[in-house]
Amino acid sequence: MKQYYFVILAKGERRNEITDTAIINKIQAGHLANIDRLAKEGKILVAGPFGDNGNWRGIFIFDCETKEEVEKLLNTDPAIAAGRLAYEIHPWWTAKNAVFK
Repeated sequence: MKQYYFVILAKGERRNEITDTAIINKIQAGHLANIDRLAKEGKILVAGPFGDNGNWRGIFIFDCETKEEVEKLLNTDPAIAAGRLAYEIHPWWTAKNAVFK
């Protein structure tokens, strides 16, 4: 078994304060670029949005040594830094390479 970190992304406290479409688009572009960077570094194994418009916006599954490392990486996300997204981190176990290759 191997421990990963499952992250729930939820609507952030400042989500409704940022209404300028250009700013929202810039934050989203940075959010996607950050996901791409972390995936290339092998830190994010899964990332994606939910298909409804609920409070939960998406998930990440991280391959990191500690919760603190995950939190440090999450704080590099422009959408989290801007308060458009919030997160919950949960340790998650699965057989090594049973789901991710």
